[in-house]
Amino acid sequence: MDSEKIKILLVDDSRIILDGLAFNLGQQNNMVVTGKALSAEQALQCISREMPDIILLDISLQEESDGIELLKEIRFEFPGIKVLIFSQQKNVRSIVDSIRNGANAYLPKDSSVEEIVEAIGVVAKGKGIFLGETIPAETLQQCFSGKPERRNFAPYHLSDREIEIIKWLAKGYLSKEIAELEHINVSTVESHKENIRNKLGLKSIIEVIVFAIRNGIIIPD
Repeated sequence: MDSEKIKILLVDDSRIILDGLAFNLGQQNNMVVTGKALSAEQALQCISREMPDIILLDISLQEESDGIELLKEIRFEFPGIKVLIFSQQKNVRSIVDSIRNGANAYLPKDSSVEEIVEAIGVVAKGKGIFLGETIPAETLQQCFSGKPERRNFAPYHLSDREIEIIKWLAKGYLSKEIAELEHINVSTVESHKENIRNKLGLKSIIEVIVFAIRNGIIIPD
């Protein structure tokens, strides 16, 4: 994908938004809009025909009862395609549901063209989850501040202490603060963080937090 243009499919029930996005993204040297869809049905037809690299998807399509269902179908039928949610919604549930169901990015519709371009670049390179800057800080805090759900996580070999560490990290606590809360040394917290990343096969803390949301390790309060 590095040497070729990123193929993008736009899905939105507003022709004005579709045309505006298509124009702005068409100005980028490394991107090409291969299709525009006004509905889920059109989107699935375009995906099958064009096989884009990335889909910009509005999860509030007027003709659809739930855009998340379209996201799920895309994830099931076309697992290799990246999905960037582009929505008017900035609430916790919409963001968490999108991430849990496989979205690679979540951008509010008041995002700048520069941020949309940046998000597409990040997602295309597989560098993790991208969350829009205009999402209120308190909303993000609520997204990532859930309590650990008591389930069996034996396949990941996460201990109860490691799950607690993930919860504190999701709330934005630093290693020193976590050490005080858990009554352990800072070096022990760092060791837990490294073990968590190694067990889950992830490189960064934000990837750990997103994994925790998607897999129900933490859930919104």
